[in-house]
Amino acid sequence: MSEHDAVNTANANAARAAGWPETGSPKQVEWAITIRADKIREMQNSNMKGIDHDWYREIMLRETSAGAWIDSLRQPWQARFIGSLTHEELEGLKAKAVQDAAPAE
Repeated sequence: MSEHDAVNTANANAARAAGWPETGSPKQVEWAITIRADKIREMQNSNMKGIDHDWYREIMLRETSAGAWIDSLRQPWQARFIGSLTHEELEGLKAKAVQDAAPAE
């Protein structure tokens, strides 16, 4: 077993233990689980001000397609997060950003 395979297997076991959903072909699943775990870790280690890590993780975990996670391999974690938002959630975040950027009166 290569080092890459060992990492994929360890991440797959941890994801299953955490109850994270998975879909895709058997070859895709372990690779996608590793990508997902890496993106979640990136988000949790981010220094974004006021981030609710639990909510962000919940949003990101909506994506259950192995192919979607594999396709997001080279994108920042924020892209996967934004891609998983509902229209209403996205509009709410936009409104909050505008409000936060407005000068205090």
